[in-house]
Amino acid sequence: MRRMVWLTVGAAAGILAYRKLEAVANESIDKGLVLTVMDASNSAKSLAAGMGEQLSKLRGGDNPAGPTQDAST
Repeated sequence: MRRMVWLTVGAAAGILAYRKLEAVANESIDKGLVLTVMDASNSAKSLAAGMGEQLSKLRGGDNPAGPTQDAST
């Protein structure tokens, strides 16, 4: 049963990725390849920045070592 669920999730993700790439390809024909690559790099940068913020929150703020621990333990 789990395999069917993951197979379905994978198929749906594949279809969505295909449609997104198809839209990007059609857009690149209209705008030109250089502008499309610049847009993709800007999207990747913003995604990385957002993921970095989320990771920082999960780790416990600005401290890259994680949340502070009590000295008595």
